[in-house]
Amino acid sequence: MKKLIFFFLSFSLASVAFASGPQYTFDLDLNKVTDGKLRVDLNPPDLMQDVVVYHLPKIVPGTYEIYDFGRFISDFKATDSQGKELPTEHPDINTWKITGARKLAHITYLVEASWHSKAGLPIVFEPAGTNIEEGKNFVLNNHGFFGFFDGMKKMEYIVNITHPEFFYGSSSNTNVQSKGLTDTYHIPDYMKLVDAPMMYCIPDTTTITLGKARVLISAYSPNHKVTSAFIARNITEILNAQKEYLGGELPIQKYAFIFYFSDKNTLSGNSGALEHNLSSFYVLPEVRQEYLVQTLRDVAAHEFFHVVTPLSIHSEEIADFDFNVPKMSEHLWLYEGMTEYSAGLVQVKYGLIDLDTYLGMIHEKLVAASKFKDSMSFTEMSRHVVEPRYHDQYNNVYQKGALIGMCLDMQLRKLSVGKYGIQELLRDLNKTYGPDKAFKDDELFAAITKLTYPEIGVFFKNYVEGGKPLPYKEMLGWAGVEYEARQVTKNLTLGSFDIGYDTLMQRFFVAGLNNLDNFGKKMNYHVGDEIMKLNGTDLNMDNVRDVIAKFGQTAKAGDELKMDILRKKRTGKKYRKKVLSAKLEEVESVESNVLTIIPPDRLTAPEKLFRKEWLTP
Repeated sequence: MKKLIFFFLSFSLASVAFASGPQYTFDLDLNKVTDGKLRVDLNPPDLMQDVVVYHLPKIVPGTYEIYDFGRFISDFKATDSQGKELPTEHPDINTWKITGARKLAHITYLVEASWHSKAGLPIVFEPAGTNIEEGKNFVLNNHGFFGFFDGMKKMEYIVNITHPEFFYGSSSNTNVQSKGLTDTYHIPDYMKLVDAPMMYCIPDTTTITLGKARVLISAYSPNHKVTSAFIARNITEILNAQKEYLGGELPIQKYAFIFYFSDKNTLSGNSGALEHNLSSFYVLPEVRQEYLVQTLRDVAAHEFFHVVTPLSIHSEEIADFDFNVPKMSEHLWLYEGMTEYSAGLVQVKYGLIDLDTYLGMIHEKLVAASKFKDSMSFTEMSRHVVEPRYHDQYNNVYQKGALIGMCLDMQLRKLSVGKYGIQELLRDLNKTYGPDKAFKDDELFAAITKLTYPEIGVFFKNYVEGGKPLPYKEMLGWAGVEYEARQVTKNLTLGSFDIGYDTLMQRFFVAGLNNLDNFGKKMNYHVGDEIMKLNGTDLNMDNVRDVIAKFGQTAKAGDELKMDILRKKRTGKKYRKKVLSAKLEEVESVESNVLTIIPPDRLTAPEKLFRKEWLTP
């Protein structure tokens, strides 16, 4: 996932035996929405146990957040073949205990969509949640609809989805048969069921072929601003680059990119994506598609690289994930950090962005990482990431985690005189482990050290297990990039406020004042101010880059800056128009983590070679 305490009362089954037909059969009719809810029907396998326990997940892979999907379930009923209700208890929010299970013939319950729920906190990050828009769109993250009995996750699931006419179900599933308006999915076990989200709507799909792999792109854009064909055109280059990065072939046969573009503010206030082994699901703002190009490339590159980690390279904790009492892996630096680093590296390596743009991405991560606890052990944080003490450090996996990947790559390149880096390391790890062979968490560093150099074991001990600051200045210097932790500059600014974008109103707003400078204080910004015009020019998503660029090129000290805004009245219900203004002045600021590219003609021979081996195929 890009952009996330345990207390659980469990009733364990000592053993479960089956009379026949060891499989779950679920039915879900998308035509029958009642008060915004869908009814789930389950014909369970025959049971030889008098008491069984049915679960919805507490947590799902890739989220690192306790979501308690059982809280979206209501009207749970278990009946025998005569329709008589069996005694049922609800000991905790995700659990139903059924007595008389030898007679159990049917389970039904209603599911409320997490996207529009009033169930309270925590709000489910939309790419991990469920959506029910009658006659328009259904997002089926399967962990929000379907559950499992204790000890029975590794059993076949048959899922029948009946859908409105002209609707199509997009997913990475390949074993599906359609009859009339019903699609029947045969899925080997619960892990693979959760791993393959579906989206049903009137289809807008495009399929591209990369080597032996078929890639489905499916898009839902309520106002038709974004199409699957546009997405396909703009991610084909990055996918081809990833294919080459991974050795010329992709380790998959089918992959699905599923996009939901929202014309409303999401309940969580966020947008982003959640990765799966053979698919990824995205919730992004519905804006003019040409302004999504780099976002699509960045996020698609990150999520797609998860076919390597954790599809092919993963620990035992991920191979047999416990949805209700999970044990977290200590290797988020690998699953998310290395993936995020690779997603940027592949773009510069194969000419999709230039070095200046790439170092801008690195600079952003250096600045963002500085806001987290740099002295914290990354393995310790990863192992306990869902606990209160460490939870607020999770997003650092995309910042320092990626920088760990960069420094590891550079250390490997230095030791091998440029011939061996993380590309080669991931290929070797894939040969050592692979999809069907998980590694033990506490053995991975030793395994990597054995594959590479003794110095790499020291690197892990110091910078991943330990809390030593990463040696950016030394390592970036190898590639002819100067690094300064702190630099004082003078610049013209708009005030250095934090900016947000309201999808519903299609307007930028002042999201925070934590970084406000002296000029910003003179402008008298308030949190929540909606920005209408900058120096008389309407400001919107379509022109914001051009307007800001023009300001930077033409503004000079002493010029008057005018910002037309809407500000809420004290009642908080109505807005009033205001024009904020002040004379521009240079503001002294301390810039952190400054990167400067040494020109090629000033590079030493070793620096020139290192940069070439690091940043070119």
